[in-house]
Amino acid sequence: MKLVAFRIKNFRSIVDTDWQNLSPDNITCLIGQNESGKTSVLEALKVFYSGVISEDVLRSDLSLPEVSCRFNIPEGWLIKVTDNPGTELRELLSGLNHLELTRKWMPDLSSVICASGAISQYLDSLEDAWRLYLDDVTVKLQNEVSLINNHESSLKNLTAQEAEIKEKLAEAKGSRKGFMLFGRRAVDLTSAPGSQYPALKAQLSEIRKKEEEIREELSKSQPVARAGETWAKLKEKCDTLDSHLEELSIKLEERHQKMTLLMRPVESGSDLDWNNILNDYRRTRSEKDNKHEELDRHLAFSGYVMEGYPEVVAEKKVNETVKSYKSHYNSEILGKKYFEFCPVFEMFEDFGSLLPNRIDLEDIINGNYQVEGFKAARNFLSLAQLEYSFFDQPSSRILKQKIENLNNSLTRNFQDFWQQSIGRNNKINIQFELDHYNSSYGAKAGKPYLEFWIKDEGERLYPKQRSRGVRWFLSFYLELKASAGDKSKSTVLLVDEPGVSLHARAQEDVLKVFEDICKKTQIIYTTHSPHLVEISKLHRVLAVQRDDLDNYRSTTRIIDPLRLSSATPDTLTPLQSILGNPAASEGFFSGRFNLIVNDIGTFYLLNAVIHLTGFKGKISLIPSTDVSSITLLCNILMGWGMEFGVLLFENESENQIEEDLRKTVFKTKGSGSDMIIKMPESFLNSEDLLSTLDFKNYILKSREGITVPNSVYIRDKEISRNFVLSRFLHGVKQGVIQISNLDEETRENFELFAKLLGGLK
Repeated sequence: MKLVAFRIKNFRSIVDTDWQNLSPDNITCLIGQNESGKTSVLEALKVFYSGVISEDVLRSDLSLPEVSCRFNIPEGWLIKVTDNPGTELRELLSGLNHLELTRKWMPDLSSVICASGAISQYLDSLEDAWRLYLDDVTVKLQNEVSLINNHESSLKNLTAQEAEIKEKLAEAKGSRKGFMLFGRRAVDLTSAPGSQYPALKAQLSEIRKKEEEIREELSKSQPVARAGETWAKLKEKCDTLDSHLEELSIKLEERHQKMTLLMRPVESGSDLDWNNILNDYRRTRSEKDNKHEELDRHLAFSGYVMEGYPEVVAEKKVNETVKSYKSHYNSEILGKKYFEFCPVFEMFEDFGSLLPNRIDLEDIINGNYQVEGFKAARNFLSLAQLEYSFFDQPSSRILKQKIENLNNSLTRNFQDFWQQSIGRNNKINIQFELDHYNSSYGAKAGKPYLEFWIKDEGERLYPKQRSRGVRWFLSFYLELKASAGDKSKSTVLLVDEPGVSLHARAQEDVLKVFEDICKKTQIIYTTHSPHLVEISKLHRVLAVQRDDLDNYRSTTRIIDPLRLSSATPDTLTPLQSILGNPAASEGFFSGRFNLIVNDIGTFYLLNAVIHLTGFKGKISLIPSTDVSSITLLCNILMGWGMEFGVLLFENESENQIEEDLRKTVFKTKGSGSDMIIKMPESFLNSEDLLSTLDFKNYILKSREGITVPNSVYIRDKEISRNFVLSRFLHGVKQGVIQISNLDEETRENFELFAKLLGGLK
């Protein structure tokens, strides 16, 4: 599995990075200002692997983080690692050449890893169909239960009516007996006209008939009634659990608010309460999941009961239905399974893996992580390809010879990457030795330990006695080389600001280590340094910046290599520095004519023009920070007695500067008019020297339609002018852009500018 892209949501200043592709050559560089969110990207990738976060990564709205990673995989690989996926899932998995995994966090800050992307879409479609089926069954069951309740209510009413009629009949029967009068039976009053007795008897018969019908219906619907009763109890239990879980979530959110938003410490004695809430939340969530699953199965069971199947048969058919609607896998099960094959994500902690002066061999063998320098010592031995049995050599002479050979080999390898010298040629060496504690160490007496040295021709010193830069690079070198040598699993190495304590050349050595291990290890690192960015490999760069630079609460966004020109100048500082930093190669010269230009962007473009036209005059271009600083630069050069002039373009601000300069700086010079070079009116700024077509092809590198001057387009679209113009200069210097590539209009304009320069003396 190779990591090819990531997406981060709700992590510190990040709301949603969207999917960001990593460099295909395994080295990706994040550039941007401080507080832009570069480190947050690395930490989010780290916790994708570990799953462990704290409140300090939560956003102000307390939305929970979600980190997704996309991996390239061999086509068909998923089938090999997935047992009995089923026909449809098998077909999907067999055609996938990439896998997406997403880690999601819960209110208790625990997390789950899920298969996402195409796999989750398929599983979600099954779940949606399952839910629709259950919803349909629920409606039918509710109707059946309602009908049963109506029958029971009707039966109750009929029973009451029956009792009332029976009472009336009893009274009517009593009056029917009449009484004896002079030995003769009295007249049968009930048979008299208007008597209610026959009507009551008829009503009673009708009621009993209806009761019998209802009882028969209720008898038939007993299984449905039992199913409805169980459903009602399960639903009530689920509703109770849902409500309790919501209450616990609110309590968890209150805790997060205190820890993040209000910056309030947790009250004394609240740890026990907090743990009780956490345990209650996790227990309730588990019970809720189980109870909802039980409710779902019971609904499916109820569906078959309503169709008239015996309960025993219905129970068996539930399993068939579940299989027809749902895979026996879900996103979490597959996510957990595939995550086992995921590369190891490791954050290189600055000075977290320093080589110690000394470490007991017993601590290394026993894996005692708590001992200072354990990780660095383990990396050292791993790099030397040493097994612990190596130190069991009975002959001390042979052992010492082997150690010396290893030291020489390790030193040569290290020196291939660490190009710095102490003095001119004094290269450093790294060494280790095996020794034993003497009797003065008490219980440790006689036990073996390893001792490490960093040696030069002048002296041999412990690692802690060396400079910060040497210690950092050695630690860094051991960590990276050891991780690259571990063949059990591939590694994604996350490095925050490598080499901040290193000299510029040593920072370039860091890049050499990256290049050496990138075939086996992926590296994602952040930097502000131009020495840690290769301008010929801009495909490696992701720019990170805030949406609103004036608001520290604004969100982070990431700009891919194809859209780097939309980043702010401050974000692109490392690139602009290596694309052509004027301070690095230019300056004020007494032997040249110093021509002040309005800003750094113009400096880049005009240098490209000079290069393309082959201009050989002794001209030094001096960029002002902006138009308003031109007057200050003029005063400085005038004070130093240097020859200089000012190049101005036809726009409102530079017209005003021209007027100010003629009134102040050049007012005492007769040749003052010659000191200001004014470009013709068609050139509002330097980029207008290019035709619209060449501007699109070589500056914007797009096919957008442009109906305004180039400079107006850059201004209106808020394009990073310095960056796109410095990129143009780099292309010219590299020979990628030649004068023959440009159209006639551009060449004429460039020649016009070269002639203006030729007139300067």
